[in-house]
Amino acid sequence: MNIETPIIIRHVWKYYGKFLANEDINMTVNKGELIALLGPNGAGKTTLVKQIYGELTPSKGEILVLGSKINNKVKKRIGVIPQECTPSGSLTVRDNIYFMAKIKGLDKEKAKKNTEEFLDKLNLRQYEKKMTRDLSGGLKRRVLLAMALVNDPKVVILDEPTTGLDPEARREVWELLAELKKEGKAMLLTTHYLDEAERLADRIYFLNRRIIMEGSPAEIKSKFTTYYEVIDYSSGKTYYVKEEEISQFLNGLKGKFEVRLPNLEEIYLKVMENA
Repeated sequence: MNIETPIIIRHVWKYYGKFLANEDINMTVNKGELIALLGPNGAGKTTLVKQIYGELTPSKGEILVLGSKINNKVKKRIGVIPQECTPSGSLTVRDNIYFMAKIKGLDKEKAKKNTEEFLDKLNLRQYEKKMTRDLSGGLKRRVLLAMALVNDPKVVILDEPTTGLDPEARREVWELLAELKKEGKAMLLTTHYLDEAERLADRIYFLNRRIIMEGSPAEIKSKFTTYYEVIDYSSGKTYYVKEEEISQFLNGLKGKFEVRLPNLEEIYLKVMENA
C-alpha cells in the first residue's frame, strides 16, 4: 500500500476529565517527511503522539494512520519510541531487538536478519550479549530505537528519542533519521532540542495545547525576520540590523562576516511567551 500521507489528524480534541490537553489539532505527515513537535512540558505533545499510535483515544476528531484508524494490523507497520519506556532489563540487547521483530510479525529469518542490521547500524554490536539493565541510559535509548525500526515500519513516531545521548550518539541518530527520510518513512518527532528540530524537520509545529504556529524552519524564520544578525569577524563585533538597512550596512563592511536570521530558539521563546 503506497499512501502519500501516512498520518492525517483532523480536528482532534483530548480531555482528561475537565482538563483540555489537545485543542482542535489538524496535522499531516507525508511520506518521506519528518515533522517536529515543539512545546513546553505539559503542552500536549506526548498526549497527541499516544493517540496516533493507539495508546489513547481522541475525545473528538479523527486520526488516520496508513489509511485507517489505528488497529493491530496498523500497529505492526509502525515503529514507536515512547517517552517513558525502557527495554526489558532481563533480556540481552540482541533479544530485545529480536523479540520485538517477532512481535511485529516478522518470520524467524527476517527477524534475525533485521536484528543483525540494527545491531550494526546503531553501534550496538559490542553490547549485544549484555543485559539491558546493565546499560547506560543513552545505550538503552539506542536499543529502543533499534526496536522501533526492526520491522521496517512505514511510520515512525519518536517521542524525545535522543534524550540522554551524548553529542556523538545524537549525531549518529540524526544521520540514521536522514537515511530513513530518503527511504520514504513518515516520521513524527517530539524534542526539546531546538537544534535537532531545525536540523532534521521538514516542517515544525509549535504546540501548546493547540497549534500555535507551523511551517518549515525557513518559513517560520521568515515570519520573524525584522532584523538580521551580522557577525563581523574582522572586528569581532556582532550587529543587529533592520531588514531594510541590511544591504547598505553590508556594503560598509570589509573582511569576513556572517549574516544570519534569528535562530529557532529565539523565535520559539518569543512565540511561547505570547501564546
